[in-house]
Amino acid sequence: MDYLFVFLLGSVLGSFYNVLIYRLPRRESIISPPSHCPSCGSKIRWYDNIPIISYFLLKGKCRDCFASISLRYPLVEFLSGLLALLCYFKWSLSFESFVMFVFFSLLLILSFIDWDTFTLPDSLNLGGLAFGLVSSFFRENFTFWDSVVGALVGAVPFFLIYIFYVKVRKIEGIGFGDVKLMAFIGSVAGVWGVASAVFLGSLFGLLYAIPLIIKYKNISFAVPYGPFLSLGCFVGVMLRDWLSPIILQQ
Repeated sequence: MDYLFVFLLGSVLGSFYNVLIYRLPRRESIISPPSHCPSCGSKIRWYDNIPIISYFLLKGKCRDCFASISLRYPLVEFLSGLLALLCYFKWSLSFESFVMFVFFSLLLILSFIDWDTFTLPDSLNLGGLAFGLVSSFFRENFTFWDSVVGALVGAVPFFLIYIFYVKVRKIEGIGFGDVKLMAFIGSVAGVWGVASAVFLGSLFGLLYAIPLIIKYKNISFAVPYGPFLSLGCFVGVMLRDWLSPIILQQ
């Protein structure tokens, strides 16, 4: 029952994450107006706002105007519930579990926003960086200096790449939001999280891009880097106990 409760709690929070994903890029208030249909503007009733379940009860359509509801809404709620479950499973009921759930939740929100808009809001990136630095004072096996070094190791190389593309090649190879994202990742997950984000994230990005390159027979398309960096970090952190011995033996 405790695992079920944790999943349900995470799913409820995922409903709020959907609000952030939709409203932050549009610079809308996350408080007012209440949740409403983006098509007809009708207020969503409480019984139509039950995470995951309401989507299927409504058959993916607004009760009032019958406009389609994106499958993303229950997907984010499910992923948020899954994150809560995995954090509880790995770190039990602890401060570390809380820190990592907040961390992964912010990465989830940032990933969906970046996928839609190719932007990473400072409110989440810099807020996450501050959270990483402050929370490091209260973590058992992660110090403030681990947080600072992780943030620098994450941000500096990406900043230099950003400058190279902008000043030398006169194009934006990576966004400055990615620089801030890597600082945020490093502040919470340290150097290991940064390395995981870069190497695993690049691998996941390549696996996504190869079919597109084959399909369109060119490489002239843009892919948001944030979601892959976030996924790489998540996998690296969750599987660290398994990956570390393998890497150290090489």
